[in-house]
Amino acid sequence: MKPFLSKLHLLGVVFSFLTSIGCGLFYKGVPKPGEFCYVLSKPPECLFVNFEEKKLIWENVEYSLEEKLRMDYFFHKNEDLYELTVATVNRVEIKNLSRSGFNQFYMRKKEKFADIPKGSSNDETKH
Repeated sequence: MKPFLSKLHLLGVVFSFLTSIGCGLFYKGVPKPGEFCYVLSKPPECLFVNFEEKKLIWENVEYSLEEKLRMDYFFHKNEDLYELTVATVNRVEIKNLSRSGFNQFYMRKKEKFADIPKGSSNDETKH
């Protein structure tokens, strides 16, 4: 009976692995553009990210994203260096690397509520 249970266990592990591929664990593409919101603030603070064009619009200012790794980006805001990390296709994290204490998760806004904002021409990454 033990060989049957170990084969069943192995089959369960293989099945779990195969289903995780469809859930985004091994997602190879770039997430589609969208609006992400920090829901712990009232009203929620939102930003727009276009990963293909490497653009971030935050507080009505457009920032150019420098790609560090496939899902990690850097940008400058008011002389501070920030990191934007894609946690999942529906969640991004922003950290201020110049100062401690700023680390926020933003959740993707549902498409039917999302707007594509226009950033100002003041791209703060150009010094």
